[in-house]
Amino acid sequence: MERLSVWPAVLGLALAMIVVALIEPVPNSLSYASGIVVLLSLLGWVMEAREVAGPPPEVEPDHEEEEEAPGPSYWPVLLALGIVGIAAGLIYDWKYGALIVALPLAAGSAAAWGEVLRREVLPSPEEMEAAAAGPPLAASGGRILMPVAPNLLAAEAAGGAVIAIERVPTKQVSRRSLIQITFWAGLGSGLLAIAGSLVDFLYPRGIIGFGGVVTAGTVDQFPPGSKTQVPAGKFWLVNLTEEQGGPGYLALWWKCPHLGCTVPWNPAFSWPDPESGQNTLGWFRCPCHGSTYTHAGVRVFGPAPRSLDHMEITIDPSTGRIDVNTGSIMKGTPDNATFAVQA
Repeated sequence: MERLSVWPAVLGLALAMIVVALIEPVPNSLSYASGIVVLLSLLGWVMEAREVAGPPPEVEPDHEEEEEAPGPSYWPVLLALGIVGIAAGLIYDWKYGALIVALPLAAGSAAAWGEVLRREVLPSPEEMEAAAAGPPLAASGGRILMPVAPNLLAAEAAGGAVIAIERVPTKQVSRRSLIQITFWAGLGSGLLAIAGSLVDFLYPRGIIGFGGVVTAGTVDQFPPGSKTQVPAGKFWLVNLTEEQGGPGYLALWWKCPHLGCTVPWNPAFSWPDPESGQNTLGWFRCPCHGSTYTHAGVRVFGPAPRSLDHMEITIDPSTGRIDVNTGSIMKGTPDNATFAVQA
């Protein structure tokens, strides 16, 4: 059984991809699955090239005979589809995109495995044709109609029959040369596609929303003492007054440092001010475990290990536009208010 050990492994890999995609879908899963297809294509192409080329001859013949051109190979097509899948997975964020690759791969590998088993059980067309043709036929006059067995051909030649073998000159491309050229071209394309995916992943371009620069608005939109929630950047934009530790603008990440719950501003919540000891209305209060923070995000109570983290702020002096770099997050400290940026 020539390839019986290959296709079951591919089928098992495809089924594992399907199970993983259904249980734990991840972004850009189409790119990951297509990368596996590229590796399988290169591996299959190597095996096909070794099979077609065969072992090198120990003794070189007097003249090199042209080898028969190989039939069409489907590994380059599969390799090209894998490269296209990597590019599509980087462009479109499909969590279940791996199924687009895994389902056809499972069906194709199952069909290929079934074909291998069928060939092992049923006779080949050549064997069926030879059996139907019967024994070789001989004609009078010393002429023999092919096909003939080697022993019959030798007997006719020993009896004085003239045997002529006609060869039609053909110029064909060497199978080994064609396989080598196409393999290295495909290998280079696959490696370039994988390298491009890594570069695109490590150096993302045009990031918008959380992780990039988010424009909160202009300074005239945020009066002193205001707390404005900015969902695009997952932060609170606070305009601190002098009594609150300002003046200046502070972008507080709304994620609680304890367990990551979203911290809201609760203007009706009363808590003793640690400086005056008097109950004061208005605090950042975590709804999960009660961690409490001041206007500047300084922790005054609760299991949170530190104050609210804050993000880098830049204010355009000519337009008053406030830009917050949500990719630049600094850990919260009791001195959060000192990082407030004035217009």
